[in-house]
Amino acid sequence: MASLEIWTGILDRFEADIALAVSGGFPPAWEPPLDAGPLPAELAPQARRVLEAQADAMDLLARMKHDAGTQLGALAAVPAGPVFERPLLLDVRG
Repeated sequence: MASLEIWTGILDRFEADIALAVSGGFPPAWEPPLDAGPLPAELAPQARRVLEAQADAMDLLARMKHDAGTQLGALAAVPAGPVFERPLLLDVRG
């Protein structure tokens, strides 16, 4: 397989994995092909876009992790009360 085809597949896979990760999915494990060779010059613009998208995704995921940690911290700060067999309040408005 030609280097151009291999690298096109690699970059396309990166883009798909980034989209999956920022939408809450888990990209499957990936092993780089051993015969990729150097990046063809004509794919440099796409490679730069992928690199920028990866950086943006890492920033977004870091913010989401921070926000989740903040919310978990707030929940942990709520004191636990006694457990009753029946509810003490009834929401009649829904």
